[in-house]
Amino acid sequence: MPRTPSSRQHAANVLGALSLVIADRMNTAVEAIATLGPSAPAALAAMHEFLDGGSVTQLSSALGLTHSGTVRLVDRLAAEGLVERVGAQDGRAVSVVLTQHGRRTAERILQTREESLASTLSALSPNEIDNLAAALDTMLTTVTLARAEERSTRTNNRPQPWLCRLCDFAACGRSEGNCPVANVVTAGKTS
Repeated sequence: MPRTPSSRQHAANVLGALSLVIADRMNTAVEAIATLGPSAPAALAAMHEFLDGGSVTQLSSALGLTHSGTVRLVDRLAAEGLVERVGAQDGRAVSVVLTQHGRRTAERILQTREESLASTLSALSPNEIDNLAAALDTMLTTVTLARAEERSTRTNNRPQPWLCRLCDFAACGRSEGNCPVANVVTAGKTS
């Protein structure tokens, strides 16, 4: 007798398949803009949205790369004229900043990301999109809480990339207090 999967099993399986397709399509689209490896689009987007002028260590943390891997990535981005290193006043630290070319490239990456993701929603009605958005916010909150717990109990030193490394902060409503990730992190700091 064939086994019938539960709705939860079916939803989890379909979510897994859809997640892979969406991630593959988005990554292919944004990597075609910054043809410097899979971390380049996220680095440029992160710098555009929240990390411009940050250190290599901060960028390493956001991307989940080793320090040496991030240095090599910054070298490639600098060689293409997308970023430049700026020395701090104390001479000990170096900030990485987007050039004008880097800023325009990051904007193209974010626009391409949005187009790729929006095309996935094309078969849904406005009501279905609203319901999906609410469900996704709940799921993202749960994932963020789980990641925070993993970080607090982690015994290995493997870096874990930030969830928002390729986000469009305007689209998530971060400045209006609507970003589920920022809200979880902020609530965790105040509790």
